[in-house]
Amino acid sequence: MKNLIITLSVSIVFCVNIFAQYGSEGSTDARSMSLGKTSNAISQGVYSIGINPANLINSNSDVDFSTVLPLPHLSVTAGTNFMTINDINYYFGTVNGQPRYLTDNDKQNLNSLFSGGGLIFSNMSFTLFSFGLHLDPSIGSFGFSINDFIEGDLTVPQALSTLALYGNPQNSTYSFDDSKFNAWWIRNYSLTYSREIKGVLDQYLEKLSAGVSIKYYQGFAYAQSVQTNGNYIQTGANNQITLHSNYVIQSAFSNMFNVKYKDTTNTSSDSNNTNSKGTPFPSPAGTGLGFDVGFSASLFNDWTVSLAITDIGSITWNQNTAVTTASGQYTVSDLTSQAQRDSIKYNFKGNSVTGGSFTTDLPTTLRIGAAHKFNFNEGSFPGTLLVALDINQGFNDEPGNSTKTRVSVGGEWQLAPGVPYIRTGCSFGGLLGFHWGFGLGIEAGSLEFNLATMDMQSFAAPNSAKYLSVALDSRWMF
Repeated sequence: MKNLIITLSVSIVFCVNIFAQYGSEGSTDARSMSLGKTSNAISQGVYSIGINPANLINSNSDVDFSTVLPLPHLSVTAGTNFMTINDINYYFGTVNGQPRYLTDNDKQNLNSLFSGGGLIFSNMSFTLFSFGLHLDPSIGSFGFSINDFIEGDLTVPQALSTLALYGNPQNSTYSFDDSKFNAWWIRNYSLTYSREIKGVLDQYLEKLSAGVSIKYYQGFAYAQSVQTNGNYIQTGANNQITLHSNYVIQSAFSNMFNVKYKDTTNTSSDSNNTNSKGTPFPSPAGTGLGFDVGFSASLFNDWTVSLAITDIGSITWNQNTAVTTASGQYTVSDLTSQAQRDSIKYNFKGNSVTGGSFTTDLPTTLRIGAAHKFNFNEGSFPGTLLVALDINQGFNDEPGNSTKTRVSVGGEWQLAPGVPYIRTGCSFGGLLGFHWGFGLGIEAGSLEFNLATMDMQSFAAPNSAKYLSVALDSRWMF
């Protein structure tokens, strides 16, 4: 089945090679990544775009912008939630140059790692350009950015591990319901406006700002298992095997991928996509609109509280689309029979229907944040310390998002003006669980550099690492 193979292959490539703050899970700038993906109340200038548009106005410069020079605005994360480097070396490594023989206890422990499905995830975000213009507070601030997001996750069902370790004994059932995948490559063009609001709760607030972003989305690739319930294998007492399939897969690709679908409802024709050469501005397979809205308030004693809802909207995919479905039960009593093997292959590959359109939601997220800045007096702890707390709640499970609540805390310390910032923070919950972030920030006149990782534990104890992440960026300020 050409459609299914293409869909799975592209999804796995996305997942293995690249895995943004986009949705509730990722991070688009190095500063927030180093703080444990804590960003809502402390984002400033162009770094607030996509997080909380109200904070665009919070800038110490008249103009700030980010390009690919001197450092590109890049964030990459990849890993798994179920297997460490130690696990890989032990179960798939060698002993004295020979493959390891797994004991029964080893097999049981390895199989248990896949309980509930083993998640492989990845995401990459890249900002081609961002620009902020900060005028008089009575006028406000204007921002524009172009951002790419390539994201995906793949859940490997425990049944695959069980079959590999124990074979297929009689009267057994192997469920694949915990298998799923989704991946996409999308780009947004964001126009943001932010300004202060006067005359509202002035007796309680030092400053109140509001902002909104309007986003135009282009989708270049999409693949998702929409339904995977009811897929399992049963082995009978007389060595027969019964397969139950029940899945729905949606996919869409830009012309640049030159994807060829085989429409099983019309075996005489393949889809013919025009191949466009690699370009930074390929033709989209889908388009959509979205918007962000945010508020931020400064209270007494250097407290800041912020609230935002981001990526409200959807993308309609209508170019080079296909929907593949399969539903049925097939029994094999003789695996040596070519006819029976062909029957399994034909029925399991499903029916692909090309053309048409479908709509997917953007990774809508509620963001709540608070921050406090400590300015220490002489003789006490030196420098300044900024501490922040975030709560992120996704409203769907689209790539980059999760309906599992994620909470993070972070701190940024600077010994003295001109000295690099030292940052660290932790993230809890969400799709990926615990992460420990760490990073540095350097201000050199009108230029700012940031470098971070979301997984400091991977560097502190590499053999127990499950993830690897890095983010870097630079910003000009005038």
